[in-house]
Amino acid sequence: MISFLCPTRGRPKQAVNLYKSFISTQSNNNELLFCIQKEDRLYEEYINIFKINGISKYFTSESMPTSYLWNQMAFNAKGDLLTLIGDDVEILTKGWDKRIEAEAKKFSDNIYVITVDDGRKDKQQGNFMRCPHPTIHKKWIELLGYFVPPFFMHRYLDKYTQDLAIQINRYIEIKDVTFNHLKFDFSGDATGIRSRNWINYDKYIYEKVSGKYFI
Repeated sequence: MISFLCPTRGRPKQAVNLYKSFISTQSNNNELLFCIQKEDRLYEEYINIFKINGISKYFTSESMPTSYLWNQMAFNAKGDLLTLIGDDVEILTKGWDKRIEAEAKKFSDNIYVITVDDGRKDKQQGNFMRCPHPTIHKKWIELLGYFVPPFFMHRYLDKYTQDLAIQINRYIEIKDVTFNHLKFDFSGDATGIRSRNWINYDKYIYEKVSGKYFI
């Protein structure tokens, strides 16, 4: 089973859109977990729209950095494979789960990071595809103590995870699966602005600690 982990804020309709695309494109019975924050002004709308659309797998939380939320959800997920996902994503490729599982089986020690096409024109970052939706096995968490590094707020979580996987030659690119990242369609809403406020902080942390932690 693959568990998708999605903290969502201020975008209940988009969260439902993600859920529908997830359900309609999977081949197996996977898990999509949401986390909504109690102080979100649309909290009640989330509860109502989730109920209408049959979404029952969600957590509630106080306002926390995204890194904390993603890690807490990872610890509570049922799947052996875990994928970070945002509410600004639409799954386009049918049978995506079989493709991910097939690639994961290539490493018996379960140490890897898998990425897919995020739908953007600038999907390449140097010699590699971007990694906004990394997939790992729970073994990754057993060894490191976390899915994403908890010293970041929101930004650089994917880059840190990607860079670490590249250094150990366990970065897997699946170019024929697309999780369409609508990031820039939502960059001007309150949630997008909130996450951008963390850029300088997370960049500072990344530049100071990433190399030492990679070792």
